[in-house]
Amino acid sequence: MKLKQTNVMFMVLALISALVFLQSEAVDRCPTGNINLVPGCFDALRLASDKDYSRLSRACCRAVYSLDSDTCFFLFYPSPAYSIKMFKNICLNVKYVPAGSRF
Repeated sequence: MKLKQTNVMFMVLALISALVFLQSEAVDRCPTGNINLVPGCFDALRLASDKDYSRLSRACCRAVYSLDSDTCFFLFYPSPAYSIKMFKNICLNVKYVPAGSRF
């Protein structure tokens, strides 16, 4: 009886380990290539998720709009995941700082 319990516990542990270490394929990841090409854009988006829009530039918003998928999410640790739609809406309503001015 004890051997059977040990085998069951081993199988449960193996199942839990597999679920923890394997990433879900259901998550739609954003291809951030264009965003990474704009200096400071990723940091500006992180700040925008906290309602600080002072660093968003036109180039950054163009990079955000270049993403084809509206279902992808950005994860800014330790914050929750934010939909790309949120950043597209922010970019529609933000007043851009002129290029030559200081932040």
